[in-house]
Amino acid sequence: MAYVFIRDYDLELLELNNDMYHVYIESHVGAGGERKTVFLRQHERGLPLTLRNNFSDLGALSSETEKRDITTVEAEIGKISRLANSGVNVCVPLTRLTNEFSPLERLSPRLAGYLLKRLASVGMRL
Repeated sequence: MAYVFIRDYDLELLELNNDMYHVYIESHVGAGGERKTVFLRQHERGLPLTLRNNFSDLGALSSETEKRDITTVEAEIGKISRLANSGVNVCVPLTRLTNEFSPLERLSPRLAGYLLKRLASVGMRL
């Protein structure tokens, strides 16, 4: 598996190597974010990992929302894993991932636990 663990988004890596993909933290609505997030969302080699804004206004996930989020995360991690196993390099921004993981762990321990297990199963350990 060809994961490149980096501190933050590094858009130059996409320009330097055509076999480089980049994971970015996506919001559940698929909109907004800073310039780098928008760039990666629109780039053909940007790989979303939906971890932001997955919770309700009450601060806790409903069981239906949690199921939806687990299904979404499973599909996204599956795509990332298939690409990494096919021989391309996949950049993983560790700071962004851990920053989103902390609130997720507090608001949805089930989703956070699932995410940790699934990431470990494809070779990405936090």
